[in-house]
Amino acid sequence: MSGGGRVTRADYRHPYRPWPIAAANRLGGALPWLRSELSEVGLIAEARRRTRLRDFDDESFRPRLALLLECLESEAALHPVGRFFTREKLVGVLANKLKIAELVRRHPEIRTRPLAPLVVIAGLQRTGTTLLQRLLSVDPAVRHLASWEALNPAPLDLDAPQPPREKDPRIRMAKLAERALAYMAPDFFAIHPVEALEPEEDVLLLDLSFLSTVPEATYHVPRFAAWLEEQDHRPAYRDLAVTLGVLEQQLLRDRWVLKTPHHLEHLDALLEVFPHATIVQTHRDPAKVVASFCSMIAHGRGVMSDVVDPVEVGATGCASRSAW
Repeated sequence: MSGGGRVTRADYRHPYRPWPIAAANRLGGALPWLRSELSEVGLIAEARRRTRLRDFDDESFRPRLALLLECLESEAALHPVGRFFTREKLVGVLANKLKIAELVRRHPEIRTRPLAPLVVIAGLQRTGTTLLQRLLSVDPAVRHLASWEALNPAPLDLDAPQPPREKDPRIRMAKLAERALAYMAPDFFAIHPVEALEPEEDVLLLDLSFLSTVPEATYHVPRFAAWLEEQDHRPAYRDLAVTLGVLEQQLLRDRWVLKTPHHLEHLDALLEVFPHATIVQTHRDPAKVVASFCSMIAHGRGVMSDVVDPVEVGATGCASRSAW
């Protein structure tokens, strides 16, 4: 498949692995930093240690996190480096939840202050949603979610004076993550570039509620994906409104331009929480969409696992979109 003018590898069963990563995977448990525990209690304890905060305000997310962890352990076939990065990502999500809760305690007006009007791009994957969002975000009146903000929507240190936006230390962290992904998975990066300073999907903010399709897009977790289909997603959108309020406190513009294909399945919940949102739906030949989407998923799963079944990816991709 082609991405960004580059032809990507189609040998999905054998993901590209730089030799240092492959060597670390072979050593596995012999490297202390790869002995990554994926337990609910351990992850929460580590997030509390890093932030020096304890109160999530609402702990209804914990059964969702517990289920995700069960599925990661039993289904995802993580390699050791993938396990380490997965643990770091989940600790980061929990740390952000703690900091957002603390910011809301300090500034309760975040919950009640009206948000800027929302334009939500909700086309299917691989239909030009990224291009459209980036085009609209050129307007200086538009507030978009930058990739570095998606990774860390709350400031790193809540008690320190906030630096000028262009010098925010979160940008440096996101650039490091960008380089790491481009190194570990150049094919995935070519298909869906994750660039620190560019707009990113707000599905990463829904991930804070553990009610998003991010896990099934990056791991083989069919039980979690099936469970997700049956859930009420309004809590995730209510949490999204709070997180957008936290982001507006850092930078306010005339309107938001958000985007993620995830919204297509939950427009009822989105419009209940954001009744005045404008929905923009992009279109493309479904046959091309499915092929491109499945290629992206196969490359994505190959980042954290050595076990990728392209036949299963294709069957799942077609079945989950049978309602088109």
